[in-house]
Amino acid sequence: MDSSIVGMLDFADRDEPTPTTDWRQLLTEWLGYQRHQFKRKLRDVSPEGLVEWSVPPLELSIVGLVRHMTQMEHVYLSWGLGGGNQNLVYGDDDYAGGSVDTIRVDLRRYLAEVEKADQAIADLPTLESPGHGHGRPLGATLVKMIDEYALHSGQAHMLRYAALGEVVR
Repeated sequence: MDSSIVGMLDFADRDEPTPTTDWRQLLTEWLGYQRHQFKRKLRDVSPEGLVEWSVPPLELSIVGLVRHMTQMEHVYLSWGLGGGNQNLVYGDDDYAGGSVDTIRVDLRRYLAEVEKADQAIADLPTLESPGHGHGRPLGATLVKMIDEYALHSGQAHMLRYAALGEVVR
């Protein structure tokens, strides 16, 4: 993978969050853990492998999943919780879109959206606080995003193996 892309991401292995009775801490730590696990699916994969639709007939790539999660971060967290203008950068072309030429831009957009989302999370005082965009409570929104990451990390995991042509843990 291009070294400028690798420098944007931390591929180190991490332990699951430590159990706690502080639900806000637990949910935000699990969201952070799931985000990290999702990003790790990009390791060792060539730019061509990141954009390949490696499981026919699915029009789905690892970069497509990055683009999709950029939109999920926006819809549920940065806009959903923070309000302002909703902006679906990729429209309907998130899963199937992307190319070797867009990888850096796609990753930068994703990381920027995560940063905005983290600020939107921090700005709400309680898990019961409604989002300024979608109106859903913070706690329910965090659970939704943990679920989104668990689902799409599993897909990215399989696509990674297919792109590598072998199981590399």
